[in-house]
Amino acid sequence: MKATVYTGLACSWCDRVKALLKDNDYEIEEIQVNGAILEDLQTKFNKVIRTVPQVIIDDIFIGGYHEVEVLMKGTASVNKI
Repeated sequence: MKATVYTGLACSWCDRVKALLKDNDYEIEEIQVNGAILEDLQTKFNKVIRTVPQVIIDDIFIGGYHEVEVLMKGTASVNKI
């Protein structure tokens, strides 16, 4: 399984989401966000994106850390979102 993680510099949530994905046996492709990449991502998924990390799994936009946590842990999620 492969996940693409869009990250920023010195981003603790980015580190956390990468660890969560690795713990669930995902291979990670990390892409550092810049203006052009962010614009392309927003256009491709028709989303307004203001924060990192942003995670794509199997070409499906998942979202940030909390959305990935819910996907991985379901009802066991600490945030229960």
